[in-house]
Amino acid sequence: MSTHAHSIAAVAKALPRSTAFYPADYVFPRGKLAEVVGLGKRQPVVAVACGSYSPVTNLHLRMFEMARDYISDHPNLHLIGGYFSPVSDAYNKPGLVSWPHRVAMCEEATKDSDWIMVDSWESRQKEYQRTAWVLDHFNEMLNGNGQAGN
Repeated sequence: MSTHAHSIAAVAKALPRSTAFYPADYVFPRGKLAEVVGLGKRQPVVAVACGSYSPVTNLHLRMFEMARDYISDHPNLHLIGGYFSPVSDAYNKPGLVSWPHRVAMCEEATKDSDWIMVDSWESRQKEYQRTAWVLDHFNEMLNGNGQAGN
């Protein structure tokens, strides 16, 4: 079976609703988020990139820089942060390095960034999480009560 077919099979097996959980030691990273006070009518924006990151590459980092350039060209938007969200091992992509190593690679790649972080929540899930569910997680952490692990 091709790499693409394995990935499609994982997506097809995904349950119709999330079975997500929050590990006891999980803490949502907020350390590099910019302040949202004094924005006026500008809409705060967070860039989120889901993917396998096996390995993370310079082009993955460039993707964030391109997003930042786009947002800075729109005066009604204000970038407050960015997140890599490595996929769960349940994605079953052949050659996929285990989640702790992929998270560590992403953290190493972003250590000198003043705005890009790594969220391990998706990586730590036992089941594949559809992208919409991952974005729901970010919405809850950033706009909801955001109390998981805090």
